[in-house]
Amino acid sequence: MRFELLGASITHYAGKWLPGLIKEGSPDEMSVSHGSNSSGGSSGPDWRGGLHMVLSGKPNGQHQQDSAPYLAGNGISPKDQRMIVESLISIIPPQKDSVTCTFLLRLLRAANMLKVAPALITELEKRVGMQFEQATLQDLLIPSYSNKGETMYDVDLVQRLLEHFLVQEQTEGSSPSRMSPYADAGIPRANSISGNGSSNQNAKMRVARLVDSYLTEVARDRNLPLTKFQVLAEALPESARSCDDGLYRAIDSYLKAHPTLSEHERKRLCRVMDCQKLSMDACMHAAQNERLPLRVVVQVLFSEQVKISNALANTSLKESSTLGEAMGTTYQPMIPNRKTLIEATPQSFQASWAAAKKDINTLKFELETVKTKYVELQNEMEVMQRQFEKTGKVKNTSSSAWTSGWKKLSKLTKMSGHETQDMVGGEQAGVDHQPTRKPRRWRNSIS
Repeated sequence: MRFELLGASITHYAGKWLPGLIKEGSPDEMSVSHGSNSSGGSSGPDWRGGLHMVLSGKPNGQHQQDSAPYLAGNGISPKDQRMIVESLISIIPPQKDSVTCTFLLRLLRAANMLKVAPALITELEKRVGMQFEQATLQDLLIPSYSNKGETMYDVDLVQRLLEHFLVQEQTEGSSPSRMSPYADAGIPRANSISGNGSSNQNAKMRVARLVDSYLTEVARDRNLPLTKFQVLAEALPESARSCDDGLYRAIDSYLKAHPTLSEHERKRLCRVMDCQKLSMDACMHAAQNERLPLRVVVQVLFSEQVKISNALANTSLKESSTLGEAMGTTYQPMIPNRKTLIEATPQSFQASWAAAKKDINTLKFELETVKTKYVELQNEMEVMQRQFEKTGKVKNTSSSAWTSGWKKLSKLTKMSGHETQDMVGGEQAGVDHQPTRKPRRWRNSIS
């Protein structure tokens, strides 16, 4: 059985038993929707992006028995829905284009919501990575069904899908023997390798535009960490983006939603963008964007000046070669100098560059002033330290002289005190040894 027929049968079966999985009105699935309606199944809700997988309780009044989420629009229990999704994942043909990438992403959304086995979810993610360049932005906006509830959308899932895509591209590029379509068509191997390389590059460029749009959408989430944004933006190689306008829009959206970022975090965020890959409109917007760090604005202005200089130089070379051919002689072109290039620069760009240059000169002047004050304070500190050391030495010398003097005075005082005590004691002893005269009695005679 051909894999295209098997894939169409799987899509038809999913539209019949899981009507919430199929979008009505899409060109490749219109017959599936009509088939499901004619077979008596209820039609699924219209897919308009966002939370188009509707969550509700179990029908027929059985909410209290089982409150697990399920796809609305039918009367199948969550357990049966999980079994159907697991069966569909198991029987999908291994060929790349057996089913559309949109169908695979919606099936992956349902698998995450119904808590399908992790091994089957990993296998389905690898299948999506094989044809990730066919995805659309609305298909990637898968809500986060984890219990943590950190972010609105499942950014980690998109990161895994992108990694599977890069691994698949690297595998196909390193194994040209797997390019069976080119071999069956009789195309030489060298031509098939070059054709496959160009197709891989085009696929990477489409995925880069898709990732930039996805980053612009999820950057509005205030709970999105800076690390996740940076890792997803840097996942693709630099060659995948010929223009970084999409990245600049995503960065600007993230700065709008996160105004409390520090200067270091804003600089780290802007490192994912190459200022030389911005268009003229993006450069003019960035030059007037107050949310960007000053260093990034200067880089944008400098890269734009280089672009204008190169463009003017190329124009002058072309004009000189045309004039030389018309005159029939070898004409030496005049290379424009700095003054000519600045005069030919647009006035708005010159005004922005002058303002940025003025700010840079002001910052340099302030920095030099701070350096000068720092040197002066350091010199004053050294002088004060030397004075303090000298004062300490003088105090030690004077204190030692005074101490010795007081010691001598104390010794003399003690000696004089002892002598005085001895003299006083001797006098007292002399006085004590003198004979005491008894009072003379006068006898009065009676005669």
